[in-house]
Amino acid sequence: MKKALVILMAASFGLVPLTTGYAKEKQVIAGAGPSTNIVKMFFESFSTLPDGQPYVFEVPPKSIKHAGGIKASGTYVFGRTGRPLNAKEKQLNKGEIFLAQIPVAIVVGKDTGVTRLDMKQLEAIITGQVGNWRAVGGADHEIFVVGREPTEALFTILKGKYPLFNQAKFDKVFKKDNAIVNFMKSPHGKYAIAFGAKPNFENTDEFKMVAIEGFEVGVSLGLVYDQSNDGNQLVNAVKTHARSHSWAKTVSDAGYMPPGS
Repeated sequence: MKKALVILMAASFGLVPLTTGYAKEKQVIAGAGPSTNIVKMFFESFSTLPDGQPYVFEVPPKSIKHAGGIKASGTYVFGRTGRPLNAKEKQLNKGEIFLAQIPVAIVVGKDTGVTRLDMKQLEAIITGQVGNWRAVGGADHEIFVVGREPTEALFTILKGKYPLFNQAKFDKVFKKDNAIVNFMKSPHGKYAIAFGAKPNFENTDEFKMVAIEGFEVGVSLGLVYDQSNDGNQLVNAVKTHARSHSWAKTVSDAGYMPPGS
């Protein structure tokens, strides 16, 4: 009778579900926007495994940036990253688990008349040396260059691999992925050029991805955790699943590149 009363009282405070007698531990994985979908996919997969059964994983859609993900790993076990940790971030006693590489794509407005560019043409456009699409075989119309804030995770990776982006001259800077997508779909985006995570630009005919010879870059992203949790059962299980063939197939089927590819 006493045991039943304890369970009933605990359930009334939301600690123990009456149906099972045990509460699952909630883990919130917050952080960078670009990793939201891949992290959600990962924990949906991980939750089906025995090691994932004791937990409820929540992946908030709202971005609190890469830095916010690092901070979040001090409250919960994991945070979301938007790029690899740099040396300064690793000195905060943080470790990382890569879940995928997200391909970066260049997109142009549907009225630009351009389907292909080479790297020299891309550099001329991004750095402002060329201001009309006609100069690269397109329509006779002014080029509008859309970019991101200097510390944005994907833009940081681009500047590291292709130094031309360090001299970028943007006509408009957005702070959100969806803001770029919405702009490119609008009448203002008909003659624009922008960059971002490839999955953001798929399944639309309102703008188009442009093929660029010699341009290939993927951003490794995933999870950050505090190294005081090295050896933690959940951390070890997540690492194992992230390296598994089944997860690599899930990543590839979703149009991403597997971690380490």
